[in-house]
Amino acid sequence: MPLSAAPNGQRVRILSLPSHPALERRLHSMGIKPGSELEVIRRGFPGGILHLARGMLEFMLRQDQAHDMTVAIIHPTP
Repeated sequence: MPLSAAPNGQRVRILSLPSHPALERRLHSMGIKPGSELEVIRRGFPGGILHLARGMLEFMLRQDQAHDMTVAIIHPTP
């Protein structure tokens, strides 16, 4: 699923990054790469900017950038 479709509070694992080279470099510089886990903290209004976290690192992504990233839902362990 695209990252843009992940609900608030959901933990996801990144499967692919966007193909835009500058954005890919920015994400890599923050340690975000395929296999990384993120949490969708909230979605801003209007426009749906995503507030995301990876451990102590929090950052924002625009909806169109998040749409170009593929993620898998991480289900909590019982």
